[in-house]
This record gives sequence, C-alpha cells and structure tokens, in this order.
Amino acid sequence: MKLQAAGKASKWYVYQKIVIVFILFLLPLISMNIWLNYKGMSVTKNAILNSSQAGASFYSKQLDKEMYFIRNLQLQLINDKDLQKLSFRGSLLGDYEEVQLIEQVRDRLSTLMASSEYVVNSGVYVESIQKTISMNSGVTGTPNEEMKLMTSLSEVTPKPSFYRSGNRIFLIESANNGSIVTYIEISRPMLLQSLNEIAKLYPESEVLLGSQESGTMLTTAENADESEEILKLTADESVDQEPPQFKKMNGVNYFITRSAVGSLHLSMIMYVNQNELTRPLSQFITWFYTLFIIAIIVMILYSFSVNVMIHRPLSKLVKAFHMIETDNLNITIESKTKDEFHYVFNSFNNMARRLKNSIEENYEQKIALQHSQLKQLQSQINPHFLYNSFFNIYMMCKVGDSDSAAELSQRLGSYYQYITRSGSDEVPFYKEYRHALDYCDIQCIRFANRVSFEYEEETEIPPSITVPRLIIQPIVENVFEHAFEDGMMEGKVLIGTAYRKGMLRVTVEDNGNLATDGMIEELRGKLAMDSKTVENTGLINVNNRLQLKYGPDSGLSVSRSRHGGLKIDLVIALENMKEAAACTDC
Repeated sequence: MKLQAAGKASKWYVYQKIVIVFILFLLPLISMNIWLNYKGMSVTKNAILNSSQAGASFYSKQLDKEMYFIRNLQLQLINDKDLQKLSFRGSLLGDYEEVQLIEQVRDRLSTLMASSEYVVNSGVYVESIQKTISMNSGVTGTPNEEMKLMTSLSEVTPKPSFYRSGNRIFLIESANNGSIVTYIEISRPMLLQSLNEIAKLYPESEVLLGSQESGTMLTTAENADESEEILKLTADESVDQEPPQFKKMNGVNYFITRSAVGSLHLSMIMYVNQNELTRPLSQFITWFYTLFIIAIIVMILYSFSVNVMIHRPLSKLVKAFHMIETDNLNITIESKTKDEFHYVFNSFNNMARRLKNSIEENYEQKIALQHSQLKQLQSQINPHFLYNSFFNIYMMCKVGDSDSAAELSQRLGSYYQYITRSGSDEVPFYKEYRHALDYCDIQCIRFANRVSFEYEEETEIPPSITVPRLIIQPIVENVFEHAFEDGMMEGKVLIGTAYRKGMLRVTVEDNGNLATDGMIEELRGKLAMDSKTVENTGLINVNNRLQLKYGPDSGLSVSRSRHGGLKIDLVIALENMKEAAACTDC
C-alpha cells in the first residue's frame, strides 16, 4: 500500500513557519541590496562620464603638447645661427662656404623632421640666395612650386595659427622681414589616426577637430555633416572651458566633451551615443532585475523544496502511524531519496514488517514449511524416478556396460544420501549445486543420452555461503519433466552461476520446444501471486521459500531462453539478510 502526502490543511505546519521566518530574514537583505545597487549605479554612471571626459582631455593635451613642440622647433630653426648667417651674407659667401651652410641647415631640417611623427616635410626659403631648402624637394632655386604655395598661403590675413591647402596642413613662420620663411607640413593621416585612437575609447563614438570659424578640419565620422551639426551644437560654449554636455540630435542623445588644442586654436570634440556609453549600466540594470526575479523564484523554490523534503515525508509518516493505530500492518512507505527520512522510513517499514511477521509467524510460515516438507517428501520417495534409475542400471549390466552402471549407481547413491540426510535446513551452496549436477547426470542417463547438459563451475562464489536445501533440483527437475516430453533427440540443459555485490544468481536454460509464450506468461503470473492463493507446485514452492527467507528481491523469474526453450533465474539477495540482521541487532 502506497501513501500520498497529506493535503493542504488550515493549521500552520512546521514547513510554513520555516518559510515565513526565512522570508522575514531575507527581505531586509533584499531591500538593502536594492538601495546599494541603485546607489552604485549612480556612482558608476558618474565615473564612466568622468572617465570619458578625462580620456578625451588627455589625448587632446597630448596632441596640443606635440604641436607646441613642433612650433618651438620651428622657432629655434629661424634663430639658427647658420641660417641667419646664410641669410645675411648670402651674396657675399663663396661657393664652398654657401654649400657648407646649406648642408648644416639641411641637418637642422632633418632633425626637426625626425623629432615628430606628425612632420612629413620641413623647409626654409632664404631670400638672399634665392633658394628653398626642403627635405622633400632638396635645394632648388626660386621661383618654384613649393615657394609659390608658401607665398600664397602667407598672404592670408589675419594671420592664422596654421594654413591649409586642400587636405594639406602647414605651419609657416617668417623672420627678418620675410627674408627667411620656414614651413612645416603636418601629416593629416597621423592627425586622423590620433583622433581614431580617441574614438576607440567607446563604441559608436566619433571625434572631430575644428572650430566655429574654420569649421570641421578633421573628423573620424563617415558623415561629415554629422560632425558639422555637433560643432554647431557647441557654438555657445567657450573654447577654454571643458564642460561635458548632453545634447540631442536627430532624436539621439549624445554625450559631448570638448577640449581645447591651443597650439592650433582648435577644439577637439568627442561625442558618444549616450545609449552606448551607458550600455554596461543598462546591462547591469537588466541583470539586477533578472537576479531580483531569480531571488523571488529561489524563495518560491525554497518553499516548495521545504514542503517536498520535510512536510510531505512528515505527513506520510504521521499518516502511517495513524494506520498502524487502526491495526493495518499492510503498509510500506516508499522513499526515493537517500536522506535521513530514508532511514526513518526504512526503520518504520522494518518495524511494521517485524510486527506483521511476528503476527503471521505461527500462520503463514508454518503453512509454507508444511508445503515445503511435503514437497521434499514427495521428491524423496518418487517411485517412478527410483524405478527408472534401477532399470537403467539393470540394462547397463545386461549389456556389460559396467562403467556406466557404476557411475549411475554412485550418482544415485549420492543423490538419495543428500535428500534423506537429516540436519540443518541450510547447506553450503556448493553442495546444493553439486546435488543438482548429480541429478542432471542421472537424468541424462535415464533419457538414453538424448539429453546433455553443460554447467559452469562456482569458483567465484564464496564457500561460506549457505542456502536452503533442495532449491536448485526442483528447477532442473521441471526441465526434464516438461521440456523434453516430446522425445527430442538433441536436448540440452545449461546451468550457470554468478555472484556479485551480495546477489547470488543461478540460471537454468534448455532448448526444448514445448514451452509456449502463453505458458511462460502463466508461470510468471503464478510466481507473482500471493503464496496463499496459488497452487504450491515445485517452482512456486521454491519461489515462496526464497521470498519468505530473503525478502521480495529474491525468488524465481522466467523468460524465453536464447536457445529457444525456457530460462529460469534463481536470485538470492544475501545483502538483505545482512541488513535485516543489522536492524535486529540495533
């Protein structure tokens, strides 16, 4: 009989009190966690914004320092004594001295060009010698293309901080009333690369370099119009200030930070899609709510698990005790887990079983014992078996087969000595197994060698194992009496044993053709029925004896043999006996 957990009652159960206390302790922690998370998100957001502003400011200052450095080198070049000497004494210098001074100026230009990766060309025009000295075009006389370009750019008023010609950017300085003009070309790709490095700070961020007067000079954005709009949005801000702003453009909120590049009188503006900037926070918020929901689910699962693990087992146990009070001993509490309740349930089941066994000890076991003894007596005094055995000995003697007659006599003597010997009801397994083999030898001779048998030695079975007497022979006897009744000429019986983890198994198979599927199902049903409601034949008698002694895990099972006949497995759960003995000692 299986028990179901008790239904919902109106009173407060233990598990409900546990859950309520758990929730009361957990709620303050959850509330504090929510407050700390919102506070942390606010601090983190400000930190992200400050970090982005600091990053843009750092790169802009690095660029500004680099441009100031290049301008200082350019001013130093103008004041170089060799260049000044070349300018003042140009027409008075001899050829050798002029070439020497030009080479020294070229060395200064080379040093200037190598001092910064932003410089792609540097040159100087000396009016007194009517020549330009350039790192790209060398020493050339004027007029030339390079000088024409510098002259046209120098005519721009008011004088800008830098000059542009198409995509080219120049720094131009003159001295001595224009008798010396130095020019440095700044690498536009290097400037753009620097802006791209800044833009990599955050996803979907862009950087531009420009001013309100000159517009956008450089931008990392693919759409230049977007940069122009951003530049217009910051038109009301002073270049010297660096306030972070949030501006909306085309329906998108941008975080904009602006830094001054004083050496070029430009502003470096970084603008980032606010959603991208705060995306980690958005993900954090999503995870926060997800974890909050998970916490709620955990509380629900905890309540359910306490109900399953504590309340339901206790309800089963209480209901079982109520049934014991009504003298109902046909009760078993099933346990699918291996926890403390498993031990309690097993102890309760053992208690109920011992109570039931104590009550039925003088009834069912004595009746079963009487059936068993009756069956043993029937086997011992089977006149037909004894007659056929002596007849076979007689025929062997008639034909002069004294060896076979001697062997059969010896087997027959050993057989009757075993079944008539008084003493303990249990014998070592190897003796019981040997008795069954003797019976097979006798029957094979009886069937005039139309039937043979094969068996496995029981080498792996400990010799200390004992079993009830006459539990294997009835199984073999069933094979010879029912499997080969049609007189088949090549009958075979196979007997095997196995022992593993306290389970002893004996398998008897045959290749007979008389066992139909219906007969197997019928026999299987009889073995599964209660011993008091079925006829006690040989196989059923053995099955009942084993289950009474070793428990429901022991007994006989039948199936179709791989050889075509019937297969009978005898199983003895020896571990059950050990557990029962241990519980009795407790």
